[in-house]
Amino acid sequence: MFEIFMEFMNPGAILFLFVGCFAGIIGGCLPGISPSMTIALLLPISLYMPKVTAIALLLGAYQGAMFGGSISAILINTPGTASSAATVIDGYQMAQQGKARKALSMALYASCTGGFIGCIILLAGAQSLAKVTLQFGPPEYFSMMVLSLMLIAGLSGKSLLKGLITAGLGLAMSTVGIEQIYGVHRFTFGNMNLWDGFSSLSLFIGLFAFSEVLNILLKPKSELDAKPDVHSNKGEPLTFQEYWGQRYNMIISGVLGSLIGILPGIGGSTANFLAYAEAQRRSKTPEKFGTGYLAGIAAPEAANNGVCGGALVPMLTLGIPGDVVTAILIGALIAQGIMPGPLMFSENIGDVYMIYIGLILAVFALVVLGTFGVPIFAKILNVRKSLLFPMILCICIIGTYASRSNYFDCQVMLLFGIVGYLFKKGGFPIPPMVIAFVIGSMLENSMRQSMILSDGSIAIFFTRPISLLLLIISTVLCIYMVRKNLKDNKATTATT
Repeated sequence: MFEIFMEFMNPGAILFLFVGCFAGIIGGCLPGISPSMTIALLLPISLYMPKVTAIALLLGAYQGAMFGGSISAILINTPGTASSAATVIDGYQMAQQGKARKALSMALYASCTGGFIGCIILLAGAQSLAKVTLQFGPPEYFSMMVLSLMLIAGLSGKSLLKGLITAGLGLAMSTVGIEQIYGVHRFTFGNMNLWDGFSSLSLFIGLFAFSEVLNILLKPKSELDAKPDVHSNKGEPLTFQEYWGQRYNMIISGVLGSLIGILPGIGGSTANFLAYAEAQRRSKTPEKFGTGYLAGIAAPEAANNGVCGGALVPMLTLGIPGDVVTAILIGALIAQGIMPGPLMFSENIGDVYMIYIGLILAVFALVVLGTFGVPIFAKILNVRKSLLFPMILCICIIGTYASRSNYFDCQVMLLFGIVGYLFKKGGFPIPPMVIAFVIGSMLENSMRQSMILSDGSIAIFFTRPISLLLLIISTVLCIYMVRKNLKDNKATTATT
């Protein structure tokens, strides 16, 4: 392994490690340029590089892009990637309070911590964890999605009913398009643009970013033209005590993200919201979430970078991509003469170590680039609102169009922006709708596949140990959340 490490110490590998990380940060912070698209753009370049340099370039871009999405999420309320959607909730609030630098620093170091945890899990248990994932079938996926839905109660704010209404709407939105089991068109109304359903990026940008643009642009002109308070926007840097105070939050979220990344097809957006909801559930001050709270940034950012290491587990051990990015990475590795799969650990262990070391070094490259870049990124808030928000509107439209090159997605984004604006005015929480939309299609598909396997018997969910365990946890969590909500409502009523 030491010999392979020394191969990464050549100037070319180090240079392209930083180049890849920088390209990933830029690609991640631009809405519409996803991590998979960033790596796909770098893929042709990597084909002409030595093996070590190519791996450094691509893995650096992977880690950088997962963090990059938090930059736009925090500064302009627009998640650069789907994996940073939950970061918007507290990150943008901190930026509005003049703490953009602190929020960006927390996102950076939480991302690096989560990425390092993902590397440890990859190193320690890749083969063992891959065997566990083979036990996951449609019933287990369904039970896991049910558990995810139970966590929505923690994101519902003061009104559980309003949270359930928005979650129900999110589930309804996820049913639009061609049904994946029998190919039936549902709620498309003859519009072929709806065959693939609503674009998740259109929904995220509309609900979070465009709704905020509407909210700001409807304010008095004097407020829009007011000169920003440059001193407050510089903000205080993140202290070590603040970072260290989130250590358990980041460790738990990083592990959660890594474990979710191991399961093929779930992705960083689900890990992002689940880590946020779980951090709020564990917190002694859950009411601070959504108001600009460091824990609300540390949890989702540690989780989405933890996904990086987790997603490589099925790729390396089984040859199965954990997400779109690892599907592209498989192609890149094969082009370099590396064949992922069970035989890789016995016949080409050197290539395995090469990927391990490349992923760890990518985390350190992200620390260096991010530390120097955060003060620069934070200066965007020195721009007047009358100039900044029209620019944000352009980014929203261009980013939405870039994701699928479809003008219809821009119309959907504008529609959801209006919905998000009305929700905010009515006190309806948006996160439950987003997470329900994200997991809705997988929830339905896994349930229907399970019903087909069992000839319509629901016993399949209770006779498989992993599925049964997840359902028991979901039930306990549901009871706890409902009782906690009722208790909080009684306490609020008593004080008023």
